[in-house]
Amino acid sequence: MHKSYQRFFAWTFVLAIALAVGLVWIELAFPPSPAPPPTTLPAAPAGEFDLHELRLLLTVAALIAAFVSLAGLIVAAPLAWLDRRKARARASLELALKRQDHINWMAAEHAPTRPPKARRAPMAGRHRHGPAARRIHGAH
Repeated sequence: MHKSYQRFFAWTFVLAIALAVGLVWIELAFPPSPAPPPTTLPAAPAGEFDLHELRLLLTVAALIAAFVSLAGLIVAAPLAWLDRRKARARASLELALKRQDHINWMAAEHAPTRPPKARRAPMAGRHRHGPAARRIHGAH
């Protein structure tokens, strides 16, 4: 899941940088006409569209988007790495368990089918005493 975020932030970063570089190139290639002195400048009507301000606004927005997506990429990359590492560990554990299950199944399949030997019940009433027990009770 983090991999898709990582891919999204990477593509957003690339596109925002391309847009910002393109807008800066347009700004440098086609500079705005020099502004007349402020005393002769009539008040601009409220609905007038200024292309130069729009280009500057788009350039700043593209740079902000590039830096935000770069920050997202920096955060998403370690999370994706941790996800992959956790998935590898989980997969190796599952493989080890499957191998052990297979080994147990093979051992059970090839085990002898005869019943185990019966043990003799200990003899009731008779105790075996070693030399230490005789010394304690006084018997030599």
